[in-house]
Amino acid sequence: MSKTEASWEYVVVLHFWTFQDYGNNEIGQRFLNIMQRHGFIPDKYGDEDPPKRNFKVSSPVGFLKLWTRQPGQLNLQKLGRMGFQALLHMSGPLPRLVTFALHDEYFQSSESISRFLEFSEELYTQLKPVYGEISHKKDWDKKTVIIEPIRVGDKTVNAEAHLPVQPTKGLPGIFWANYFGPTFVDFYTKAKLASAPGYSKKDLLDGGRLILTSRSPLDYAKPETKKTEGDLIDFLGPDTIVDKTLPDRILRSPFPTLTGAVAAGPSKPQAPTSSISSNLQNCPDCGETKTEEVSRDSVNNLIGFRCLACGARWMVHTSLL
Repeated sequence: MSKTEASWEYVVVLHFWTFQDYGNNEIGQRFLNIMQRHGFIPDKYGDEDPPKRNFKVSSPVGFLKLWTRQPGQLNLQKLGRMGFQALLHMSGPLPRLVTFALHDEYFQSSESISRFLEFSEELYTQLKPVYGEISHKKDWDKKTVIIEPIRVGDKTVNAEAHLPVQPTKGLPGIFWANYFGPTFVDFYTKAKLASAPGYSKKDLLDGGRLILTSRSPLDYAKPETKKTEGDLIDFLGPDTIVDKTLPDRILRSPFPTLTGAVAAGPSKPQAPTSSISSNLQNCPDCGETKTEEVSRDSVNNLIGFRCLACGARWMVHTSLL
């Protein structure tokens, strides 16, 4: 997330990645309604950082006009003790990232934790992410940031290297709240996720699954939380989840053919030649040609396949077939 003030080192951040084109007026109004219903009313908004335009609850016309223009990013912000920042990537590569960051002081009470989960589930319903998570920034950084020594003149200093997080290439980690959209539910299978270890689990309205690893996002350093996270990684398969000690490792994912196909620019990927598309239904693990269609995600235009030989599952965007 962007640095908005010094104290924003101590925040809890929601990340949602979605293939949905959410840049229309109706979804923009629903997004505002969800935020306002949960008490998140911004002071400023805009397509710059920091945002410069004043937000008026009584007259959101300017905001919705900018929303439907689909700028590269849209920033909503409220500073102060209980400040927040929402950053939405409205155009560019798919899947697009939506983040919402809130000072960790907000999560001191069980009531506030429950309220934020309700807020996140409502956003999930509107944005239809393929995957999402909620974590403390300290925990996120610990799992996705590598400290590397670099030479500056005659001195050696430590520099931060941020792993490029892209859930189509593997989950970025296991965190406090883990949102598995229908694509990942199909990839891991519904039965497997139903028996997955976790502090609590919940079925979502679209067939997705939410798994919490502890009571609060502030519990990330507790031994019992770390154990639950480790158990869940082992259960799902370490070869599907990023390990920053192995940054170049290729992970299993439901999108083995999509990672290089969805490029910046148009909101929909361009169809490749037929010689390429004819191979997308073949198993990416063993190369078997005997496969079957097992699911369709009409929202994200994805078709799920299963290999009849090894049982592997993967997703392909309809424009690539």
